[in-house]
Amino acid sequence: MNSLDQETGVQIDTKPDHHTETGFENRHPLPDTVKRSFWHFLRRRYFGDDNWPKAKHQIGKIPTETPDHDAIHNPDPNRLQVTWVGHATVLVQYGGLNILTDPVFSDRASPFKRLGPKRYTQPGLRIDQLPKLDLVLLSHNHYDHFDLASLTQLGNAPRYILPLKNGALLEKAGITADRYVELDWDESHHHDELKITHVPSNHWSSRSTKDRKEMLWGGYILEFGDGYRFYFVGDTGWNEALFTEMGAIHGGINFGLIPIGAYDPRDFMRNAHCNPEEAIQIMQKMGVKQALAIHWGTFVLTAEPVDEPPVRLAAARRDNGIADGDFVAPPIGATRFFDGKAAPASTNTQKVEHTASGS
Repeated sequence: MNSLDQETGVQIDTKPDHHTETGFENRHPLPDTVKRSFWHFLRRRYFGDDNWPKAKHQIGKIPTETPDHDAIHNPDPNRLQVTWVGHATVLVQYGGLNILTDPVFSDRASPFKRLGPKRYTQPGLRIDQLPKLDLVLLSHNHYDHFDLASLTQLGNAPRYILPLKNGALLEKAGITADRYVELDWDESHHHDELKITHVPSNHWSSRSTKDRKEMLWGGYILEFGDGYRFYFVGDTGWNEALFTEMGAIHGGINFGLIPIGAYDPRDFMRNAHCNPEEAIQIMQKMGVKQALAIHWGTFVLTAEPVDEPPVRLAAARRDNGIADGDFVAPPIGATRFFDGKAAPASTNTQKVEHTASGS
């Protein structure tokens, strides 16, 4: 990006405020009083006072449901259907498009085969059960969101949308440069009639101990040809200034995928992951009418009980006067249906099944 020096008339290089000499920084960065590094995290994880769950003891705690395979392979283009595969992996179908977010189908969210967070619930869909994909949205490069083995299996058939500086990583999965588009915050890409805008989140990136914030992160707002608006938040901590600003620019969302898990210990996680109460605040600031909860129930990443997020979400819904069906936390594998842009309210075919948590 260039600008004109008014005194000399010379073009000078400028860059957006969130670009740094080595990578990127959050917009409206929050104060952080906790020492933050991979090694400090390991000390907190294994030698701290928090009682972290063990993955092998969580098997069976999260409800599961058989996906609606008929609907998945014969979707009604006039209604939204979402199938929660697990964690941040969601199959989104609307307007004749099949879109997958942050595909992670591997057993571990880790660079290692025998170390790192291990799944305690299996994916709600296998890769070979997916319909033909049009788009894959990647929010950032953390291992629980950017899984090279899964991306290799998906191959070059879909088009990939991802943040700046992540393309070289994607190519390690065998995806060729002509099959992906890198976006900066506030940049848009058109896929036929669909407009995809990359928007900030309050998070960070890294694949090792030495590349923190070198690759961009964020979420996406999708505006379909009929005006239906969809928001994939990605990973984020609660940042009132950021979401107030974004709400003023992008507010008025028909449906969102909003994270509710991986939030304790709070002092260490608050700037990276929102809790269920903060997820409600994101919903309100962004004007999201209906949402599905993501980023819970799959990997032990943090210290809270694995089945706590939907319980707290149900309480937060009640406290804020939000109907149960307007922010759902369904079983893994569940396919849920919501009105499209043109559908009258009387034709809503959404299925809402209450788990033990009331979500």
